[in-house]
Amino acid sequence: MGFLAPLALSLAALSVPILLLYVLKLRHQEQVVSSTMLWQQVLRDRQANAPWQRLRRNVLLLLQLLALFLSVFALARPYSEIAHTAQGHVVVLLDASASMQATDVSPSRFEVARRKAGRLIDGLGPNDTMALIAVARHPHVLSSSTHDRSVLRQALATAQPTHAEADWEAAFILAASSAQQERTTTVILSDGGLSPSLPDLPGEVRYVPIGITADNRAIDAMSIRDTPEGPQAFLRLSNTGTQAATPLVEIYVDAALFAARSLVLAAGAQDTLLLQDLPLDTQRIEARLAAPDALQLDNTAWAVRSQATQSQVLIATEGNLFLERAIGLIPHLETTVVHADGPHLPAGALAQAGPMPALIVLDGVLPGSDKDDLPAGSSLFFIDPPASTDLFAVCGALTRTAVSHVETGDPLLRHVDLASLQIAGARCIETPSWARILVAAGGHPLLAAGEIAGRRVAILAFDLHRSNLPLQVAFPILIANLANWLAPTSAVDMSSSGEGMFSLNEDFSATASLRPGTPVTLRPQVGATAIVVHMPSGRQWRVEVQDSASIPFTDTDEPGLYTIEQQVGTETVRSQFAVNLFSALESDIEPRDSIAVGTAQVRQEADLTGRREWWRWPALAALALLVVEWLAYWRVRVPRRSVNYGR
Repeated sequence: MGFLAPLALSLAALSVPILLLYVLKLRHQEQVVSSTMLWQQVLRDRQANAPWQRLRRNVLLLLQLLALFLSVFALARPYSEIAHTAQGHVVVLLDASASMQATDVSPSRFEVARRKAGRLIDGLGPNDTMALIAVARHPHVLSSSTHDRSVLRQALATAQPTHAEADWEAAFILAASSAQQERTTTVILSDGGLSPSLPDLPGEVRYVPIGITADNRAIDAMSIRDTPEGPQAFLRLSNTGTQAATPLVEIYVDAALFAARSLVLAAGAQDTLLLQDLPLDTQRIEARLAAPDALQLDNTAWAVRSQATQSQVLIATEGNLFLERAIGLIPHLETTVVHADGPHLPAGALAQAGPMPALIVLDGVLPGSDKDDLPAGSSLFFIDPPASTDLFAVCGALTRTAVSHVETGDPLLRHVDLASLQIAGARCIETPSWARILVAAGGHPLLAAGEIAGRRVAILAFDLHRSNLPLQVAFPILIANLANWLAPTSAVDMSSSGEGMFSLNEDFSATASLRPGTPVTLRPQVGATAIVVHMPSGRQWRVEVQDSASIPFTDTDEPGLYTIEQQVGTETVRSQFAVNLFSALESDIEPRDSIAVGTAQVRQEADLTGRREWWRWPALAALALLVVEWLAYWRVRVPRRSVNYGR
């Protein structure tokens, strides 16, 4: 407790005059009389009115002194230290990322941050407002700006930590949008694992670090690959602590303990482990760190061996040996070729070729007018389409075919070098709204791809025989990329989720592993009627399949193994994929002393304290005492008049 105006306490000296009024006695003029016998009462009054007398108990005196002291106390503006940020509008950014589950503070960093946020709510003044934002992979507003503490407490109680990295850029955008015209203070409750470059925030920014230690070991990479000698597994471990460690790693193959290895990790170092003697029928691997540390979330990792299934591909062409061989070389694809005598296939030709294929390649030909010739669940690859279709329009011939644009960052063009591509002629195709242009010439697409009505479609606008593409090294790579995208050999299609995928190098790649919160696309098998996803916690997610369309699945927040069951007739087809933390940023749990916000470096604050004044209460008490003193004076000094109600 303290005083904002301590000099006002000097007014307590006013108690001296009050005391003198009760101690000093009245002076009277002396007169000589002949006898004092008749003046005994006067003598007694004289004795009572002597210049000084002993201070006696007096209720009025006590009330007056107490009222004075309370008034002086109020004028000194007393205050107490509370958890408070600033007057006006406060925006609280509550870190809900994976590292906040560390238990170096009890019970966890997130719960400590939640308690601090609760103290900030308790410290709100009558004119203050607050907004709460949970910073996770997808930041969201827990409570918009309000001064209602009960609403803020209820919103804070709903916040939960996540298993993924936090998107601080998006959180800062939310915080900036929550700022008001008056002075705004943004409070960041975090362990400091923020992005290295963040935009500025309006108003004042205060940072309260959570956590006390950097002690942590993590499995930050794991994958399986197939070799001629059999499957192999790769693990990478890191020690983010300040002390050397010798963690024991337990390897489980298909739920059975396979090996236990001990590694020596210096402080801040990494080490790798290669397992080359795995059983030939290995399907999944789980690695565990036996010794506990501050963050358990990254002590376990999973990897799933590629579970590719055979997919049917139907090629309709007038004859293209380059195309047939390029697709035939792709593993897990079974091709059927339908030869055509012209640009249009006879009605029913595709249906007579066999069971419904996963991919139909139309090389220079189109089906008849009967739309049933294109099965609804099949992906389509058009090469040199001779006419318009319901999916796109052909607007003539394209003579200027020099490549003017290549979308090199697209996954479909990975490792595809088209620098020396030459094309003699191509179809002029109007870019469909559903497609993205991968290769263009003069603004017209030479290669486009996209998804419409649940099916994937790719368009190559030129005849392969009128180009040098089949002679390029890039040709089989391009066809493989397109075929794997159009007809995935696994129920889990992660080609659209590259941001969340984990990849070690060209030899080791976890094609069935994601980071928490990364969406995936489920590709039903032809003929599947329903898909059920079993999550690591035991929860289930079910969806009915319609027209074999791609199905987005976003509930991947839990680390662990996800099992997918597809009902195909009377058969149940199962596959799996893994979700792992694999984040160096989250595994490095050392609390930061400062964070960079825009161009400023925000230093840590041990706690957020403010001053709450409470002078109103002693002032009101002083006023009440003055009223009581006034009533007591009239009760004591003014005698009651007696009234005779007699006749």
